[in-house]
Amino acid sequence: MSALNKKLWRTIGKTKGQFLAVVAVVTVGIAVYIAMTTAYYNLNASKEKFYRDNNFADYYFHVIKAPQQVTRQIETIPGVAGVTGRIQKDVTLVNDYNKRATARLTSYTLPVEYEINSLQLLTGRFFAADAVVTQPGEHIRTGDIEILVDPQYAEGNLLEYGDTVNIVAEGKTVPLTVVGTATGPEFIYLMKDAGTLLPDPRTFGVIMMSRERAQQILNLPGQINQVLISLVPGADADRVAGQVEDILEPYGNLGSYPRKQQLSNAMLEAELDGLKASSRYMPAIFLGIAAAIQFVILSRMVRYQRLQIGVMKALGYSNRQVILHYTGYSILVALCGAILGTLLGLALASVMSQAYAMYFNLPSTIGAVNTQAMVYGFVLSIAISTLAGLTACRSVVTINPAESMRPEPPKGGGRTPVESCSWLWHRLDTAWKMSIRSAARNLGRFGITMVGVVFAVGMLVVSLFTIDAVDYMIKSHFYQNQRYDYLVRFTAPVKESELLSIERIEGVQRSEPLLEIPVKIKFNGKSEDDSITGINPGTTLKRLSDHQERSIEVPLEGMLISQRTADRLGAKVGDMVEVETMLGIGPARQTPVKIMGINRQLVGGGCFVSLKQANSLLHERQLVSGVMLKMDPALTAGLEAELEEMTGVSSILSRQKELDNFNKNMEAMIYSITVMVFFALLLGFAIVYNSSVISFSERQKELASLRVLGYSIKEVSGILLKENLLQSLLGVALGLPFGYLMVKGYISTVSTDLFTYPVLIYPATYLYAVLGGFFFIIVAHLLAVRGVKQLQLVEVLKNKD
Repeated sequence: MSALNKKLWRTIGKTKGQFLAVVAVVTVGIAVYIAMTTAYYNLNASKEKFYRDNNFADYYFHVIKAPQQVTRQIETIPGVAGVTGRIQKDVTLVNDYNKRATARLTSYTLPVEYEINSLQLLTGRFFAADAVVTQPGEHIRTGDIEILVDPQYAEGNLLEYGDTVNIVAEGKTVPLTVVGTATGPEFIYLMKDAGTLLPDPRTFGVIMMSRERAQQILNLPGQINQVLISLVPGADADRVAGQVEDILEPYGNLGSYPRKQQLSNAMLEAELDGLKASSRYMPAIFLGIAAAIQFVILSRMVRYQRLQIGVMKALGYSNRQVILHYTGYSILVALCGAILGTLLGLALASVMSQAYAMYFNLPSTIGAVNTQAMVYGFVLSIAISTLAGLTACRSVVTINPAESMRPEPPKGGGRTPVESCSWLWHRLDTAWKMSIRSAARNLGRFGITMVGVVFAVGMLVVSLFTIDAVDYMIKSHFYQNQRYDYLVRFTAPVKESELLSIERIEGVQRSEPLLEIPVKIKFNGKSEDDSITGINPGTTLKRLSDHQERSIEVPLEGMLISQRTADRLGAKVGDMVEVETMLGIGPARQTPVKIMGINRQLVGGGCFVSLKQANSLLHERQLVSGVMLKMDPALTAGLEAELEEMTGVSSILSRQKELDNFNKNMEAMIYSITVMVFFALLLGFAIVYNSSVISFSERQKELASLRVLGYSIKEVSGILLKENLLQSLLGVALGLPFGYLMVKGYISTVSTDLFTYPVLIYPATYLYAVLGGFFFIIVAHLLAVRGVKQLQLVEVLKNKD
């Protein structure tokens, strides 16, 4: 081993605390980069493979009903690569406990590999291809109809091969036999609609069966109600969609949307976008701070080893050799951090992949090691650390062997800005004055430490903000906006007078009707599919709000348009839009409606009108599709039991059960927040610890003199603490608004048309961030100044010059 290498290892041994602290920061930066990049790559690759292998549709079209032969006409459109006609309809599912759920009945033609949105069989076997021909109205025999179910619904309801489930279709109970589980590219993230916060496999699932069986059950012989198309690469999607809509127009076109608006795909893409953004900015923070710490350490090392550098040059070592010797310190930091970070990153990537497998219904999750991310991690670590080392060691070139034998001239002094304020300066004790002057003499280190604390506190704010956002969404969605206890939907719209049977159930304290209508809203040549909900003005069980979260009332005439639809159409308050109803009963009708306000919902969306106007859109009177109920908490069980017996009820949404499901799914989020808080504290600790150690090393003679003059260990340590507090308090103060800016940037990457996080940070979060800042400041200070007790006063005060 060469003399320079021995010296390097001795230096690392003497500064092992600082070395390990910097290695820890680099380790976290590389680990986060590799974990998030690998998780992004694996999740995206799994998605793309599934989409490709199962021919995920490029466009969806919904009609009331159309002959299945219409697909042949659509196939002739230039730009269409493939067409699938199918039936998809939500039906009521009744389990063994007489509890209702919603099943999305979806039909397929065997062999499924030729279908768009084909199935991936997971367990069991495919359903039978042939159907038993029955006469209209003939009873369907138990076991005749075989189905597949999605795996999450099967697990949530303990379904196994051969089990029977019952659905209510066309007013009759139909038994179905489970022969396996399967999934498709449109069912990766299963949500009933955009207003659902999280999947709940107990109350919503997918049933897959042959198209002939679906036609038989729903009394649609030879008919379909959905058309899926795949496009030739480079095809004009809007042009093709327009031609398909023209063909389907005679059959009651209920709406269409591209792949990007498909609910499951939109949720998955939102997660990927957030993961991709996090994999960039978080590692950049850690590696940038690590580089700054190394710059401070090496700059101080070169400055205080002038004599040794002069001797090395006198013995024949070149500037390049000396610079490489000191840069070797940062390279070793980079190598250690990269190795440890890679190992930790791979472990975190595995945990993240398992978590995604729980939430996303992918048939297989690619768990490959991302070699590219590992290589980039090493390159990033070494490049950034080397650059920091070379920048810090530039002054080596200017050191002359002869001049290095003399002590470095002391830095020029001067009045600090605080000294200019005489009224303040004279009120400070000696310790504060010494700390302020020390900080003024080392503005570079002061600034780097302050910036590090800013980022650490900012990360604490971002990490804890997630709890605020979720808490606010829960309060807003479950308590302020959805004030009902139950939302009951019917299989088809009924007259309002029929609600009496529900209102008379014991325990019902208040009921308010609603009418939900799927619509197409047109404005200035643009159109957007949405839904309109009709409620009575002055309703108390449903709250609507504007962009400032102020309550707004449904107007008697006109509509409250959803924020998403208004943005896409470019419409504003006062504009007239054309509303085309697509309920599937009666002919589609178009009505001009004035926008009276904009409705902003954190979850989901939808437009709102008065119940009277909703009926007028359909040219009907007193129609309702559901009812909101406020209940006596002690009598909810009786209500549910009576509602389960009503065949006209399609779904029963319990606010409390939805809230319980939401809270149950928050466990993984708590774990991720805990990890992020730990990383932020580690970042702050590393920067403050290194600054404290350097300050202590530079001021040993000064501190020893104070000890000789009678200062206690506590008083001497207090001087160093005050210097730390100067830079750290400023960092904490600036870190709070910086954290707010980080939150805004994060929100812009994760908000979608389906849900929007509010940029809202509770005062308690700022308080916790400040307390976290003080925690890592105090811990780092206590560890750094342990040497005060061990100061060898005689040895330190010797004149070694």
